[in-house]
Amino acid sequence: MSKQPNKNLRLISCDLNGTLVHQHTMMDILRWGFPDEPERFKKAKDAFIQQTSGRLSIKEAFAIAGPLTRGLSLRKAITYTTTEMKFLAGFELFISTLYEKKIYFVINSTGYSVTTEVIRALYGKEKIYATICNQLIFGWKGNKNKVIKDEELSHLIFNYFRGQEQEKIYDDLQAVGEVELVIGDENEKANRIFDLAKDLKIPRDLIAHIGDSMGDSGGIVEVARNGGFGIAFNYNLALKNYLEEVLRNEPLRGKIILIEPKKDTSHLQNLLSALLPYLP
Repeated sequence: MSKQPNKNLRLISCDLNGTLVHQHTMMDILRWGFPDEPERFKKAKDAFIQQTSGRLSIKEAFAIAGPLTRGLSLRKAITYTTTEMKFLAGFELFISTLYEKKIYFVINSTGYSVTTEVIRALYGKEKIYATICNQLIFGWKGNKNKVIKDEELSHLIFNYFRGQEQEKIYDDLQAVGEVELVIGDENEKANRIFDLAKDLKIPRDLIAHIGDSMGDSGGIVEVARNGGFGIAFNYNLALKNYLEEVLRNEPLRGKIILIEPKKDTSHLQNLLSALLPYLP
């Protein structure tokens, strides 16, 4: 039986794809960005379905999906996030409540940093303290020898929404077909959030991690092992089965809970309601 974690969580780490947004953005952006090349989307979809169900590793999935992004312009990546990506109901209330309660909120995802930086530019960097994401590499005309750093990418995204959206640079910068894996395996999400917590001087038992698939299994379980709060939200069957097995067989210092199975009507208010007793 898992124990109750300490109250007053201070750092909340949350997956993006399937947890905050309905789409699996790394494959869906290919469907939208290359409508005349459906094979790109089909190949990525097959790889990521296997990954989220635990049959392919994160590294193996991105080895397939990364090269399929080649030629995607920065403008298309930004436009996809602003027009096509659909948040779960209650997203703005969720991040605003955490901000009001002075919680460090982090998007911790295998998704691309270009996507999460657009979200921060739109909804406020102050509400999303940091993002821990894999980096889709952009270069001039897709040239691998003329890539831009992630810091410059973030600056360009911020300026896009400050009146510079007509600049040609957003068309000239294109994905080179490579991904720098900040999160290369299921346990890395926990390692990264522990590193951030250490920098912020936050004990591990005041951390929560939230996710929906096997890509979050390591993060959820490791946070719970360290006394924190592991949450499966809008979860798929593979994650449910895995976590129930852990709960049956392993004593945990913290707590694992399953809130809501995956469905089109999942609402972040339900996640927020489960967190509120543990917030200041």
